Parts: sequence; structure tokens; C-alpha cells
Amino acid sequence: MTAAACDPASDDEPAPTPDAGTQDPDPTAGDVAPADRTSCTGLTVPAGTYDWTVEHGGRTRAYRVHVPTGYDATKPTPVVFSFHGFSSNEVEQEQLSQFSTLGDTEGFIAVYPRGLNFPEVYGQGEPDSRGWNGVACCGPAQIANVDDVGFVDALLADLDTRVCTDPRRVFANGFSNGGFFSYRLACERAQRFAAIASVAGMEGMADCNPSQPIPVLHFHGTADETIFYEGGNNIIGGRPYPSAGESVRRFAEHNGCTGPEQQTFQQGNTTCFAATGCTPESATASLCAITGGKHAWPGQPGYNGGTSDLDATLQMWRFFQARPRP
Repeated sequence: MTAAACDPASDDEPAPTPDAGTQDPDPTAGDVAPADRTSCTGLTVPAGTYDWTVEHGGRTRAYRVHVPTGYDATKPTPVVFSFHGFSSNEVEQEQLSQFSTLGDTEGFIAVYPRGLNFPEVYGQGEPDSRGWNGVACCGPAQIANVDDVGFVDALLADLDTRVCTDPRRVFANGFSNGGFFSYRLACERAQRFAAIASVAGMEGMADCNPSQPIPVLHFHGTADETIFYEGGNNIIGGRPYPSAGESVRRFAEHNGCTGPEQQTFQQGNTTCFAATGCTPESATASLCAITGGKHAWPGQPGYNGGTSDLDATLQMWRFFQARPRP
């Protein structure tokens, strides 16, 4: 596996210039709950892995989709988005997260969008610089204020013409910069995504006001040297970001969680706690801390020594599975 997931520092990149696909003045304008669906007709895509594109912001944007074994094109199917880290891509994120493999077992569609790089945004610079506008992080999309949330809106609309999605069971997760962006979707698209999860990425929004409660699950190594567990200001061209604990606490507050923290998992170097007394009760905000853990995906020991004490991919799916959008 070659996932170079997120190195926020980068040298000799082009100076920022106005970008054609910058963020819409009202970033919450697309936060509208889609209609419920009980069945689909006229869709013919079978199980398999596909690389598709959609036009947005004057660009052709790419994304990979894995349609699971046993998929029925007439039945609404859950969808799990997984966003790669800075300097990675959709193929590496598929390898890192293994959501396609799990999707075959559990019956959900896995979606891996591709972020923009410096040549695509500025016409020059390092091509190995793909990322997302997570506000605090990272790279050309963030520096140029690219409308990546609008890209996700366009992707959802395009996906809906190809496969039978369940609008109440669409979820997002990401690694590092992709985790920052998943938090952004929680802030600005709480009616489109039923729940989100982040691995090694913080809630980097200057102003986050979800339109409704949205469950959050966060995984983070306490010895992460790229995105610091206790927060920091080390991202070149980025902004200061909060700690993992503060990121989760903000959503506990958004979700009206007034009960005590409850330990939900403990094995080896990994311990998870969840806020309780939320409204609704399923709108928990949970943090899994990996003591001594690096910038890694739990359950993938081959990349940066990810812990074997917890499988983040499986835990995310269990979390999502129990939390369809109300």
C-alpha cells in the first residue's frame, strides 16, 4: 500500500490566485433533505468497481465507486463516502480503508472521491498534492477556497442517476485532510449525511452550525506528529485547529448531549468514550484515542503502525448502521 495520506507541509507551491470553483457565499444552501425512496427503476449498473466523473465548478471531477456483490438495482442501498488524505488519492483511500471489501460483506456502496491538486487549481505545482477544502486544512483546495461541498452535492446527484441509493443512509468518513472535510460535511450537510467519522482529522470550521443533530465518531493517535492530538497550528497555508477532544465536544454540544461520558470500547492501547443524553439519543459524539498511536488508520498496521486493537473501518460501519437519518 502506498498511501501518502497527509503531510501538511509543502514547499515552493504557487501563490494563491482566484479560483473558478470557490465556495458559494451560502455554504448551507444545498443542505436539503432528499425525498425518501422505497424502490428504484431503470437503473442497470451491476456489482463492480467504477471510475466515474461529474462536471462541477468548470472542472471534470473524478470519483471511484464500488457497488457490492449481491447489489439489487431496485432496492435502496446504503452509501459510505471515504475521503482520502492530503497528497493521497481515491485509489489509495480504497486500499487504506478497505470499505469495498467490507461493503461486499455488509451490502453498502463505497464511494471514494478524488480531491484537486495544485496543477488543477493553479495550473502549476506539485501534482502529488490532492486534497479537500477542510477550511483549516489542507493544500490547494483549502488555500483557493475550492467549493468541494458543492462537488459532493454534484456527486450525490450524479450517483443517484447510476445506482439505487438510500437517502436516509448516506455516510461520510475520511483520513486526515479527509477527516477535516468529513467534519465540514457534518457542519454544512447534516440533512444529506446521516453520520460522519474522522480518522486523524479535526473539526476545523470557523463557524459550524449543523442544521440538525448528526452523530460523529473520531479516531486519533495521541502521538500523531502530523495532525496533533491536542491541536495545533502546523499546517502550511492552513489555520489553527482544535484538539480531538474539543472537536468531539463541539458536536456533543451541537447534539444536545447532556449526560456523562460513557466508555464504549477498551482493548490494548485503544479506548473509546461517547457523550450520552443526546437528542436524539443516537446522535452521539464519540472519541477513540489510541495511546501512542501515530498518523494512521486503526486496523491497518502496515501503514504508519496503525493499531491492531481496533478496526476503524468495521467500527465506523457499525456506528453508521445503527444511525440512519431520522
